[in-house]
Amino acid sequence: MDHRAAEPPQHVELPVAARRWLDATVPAGARDRSRVWVGQRGSMEADGRWLSFKGTATYEARPLAYDWRARLRLMFGVWAVVKDGYSEGEGWGGAWLYGIKSIGQRTGPDVLVAQMIRNLAELAWVPDLARAEPTLRWSDGGDRAFEISRPAGEREVTVRFDIDDQGDVVRASTSYRPYDVPDGYAEAPWHCDFGDPRDFGGVRIPSSVTATFVRDDGPWEYFRGEVTSVDRDDRL
Repeated sequence: MDHRAAEPPQHVELPVAARRWLDATVPAGARDRSRVWVGQRGSMEADGRWLSFKGTATYEARPLAYDWRARLRLMFGVWAVVKDGYSEGEGWGGAWLYGIKSIGQRTGPDVLVAQMIRNLAELAWVPDLARAEPTLRWSDGGDRAFEISRPAGEREVTVRFDIDDQGDVVRASTSYRPYDVPDGYAEAPWHCDFGDPRDFGGVRIPSSVTATFVRDDGPWEYFRGEVTSVDRDDRL
């Protein structure tokens, strides 16, 4: 299959590595997308236990937004709905026991930054949508890396993308991302390692991911996921 992508008018000066990524993953002549749904399953670490989940992430362009909702198994017969997201300058996260009783909700500037970073990093799963979002700022990182930046409140966040010889994204990273601590939030370097690229409806994306904070006490790998399905909206 010829994967060379048509030149999106708003990104005529894409960095070399970003162009390689899009050429490798998006078919020639493919339409840019305004909404993509990515089904997932995996596990999340909490207090030394790995808890399984199944969920769906909805990604949008014009304007950039995402909404992740998953059902997390806490123990036999006990589950919670967990949500993360960003839209219109607001970031949020939370969990609801049996989808009803709140067991923790998060908002505010630190959450906004954290969710914007996640939104940008997960563009690795939606290259056709990334082409459609005019508010992204693309920067050159050499033959095998590029950066995408965007404002998050009073801060601008930047995520670096590393690609392999085939043009697939293998890592998305940033030098800081907020995370919860007992008295509020701390920041640490953070990265997602992507792997196992597969074709979903003609677009090749990574099908596996692990997410890790590199804290002062060492790496904390807390998320392991697998893409199970991809659906796209043809509005653009």
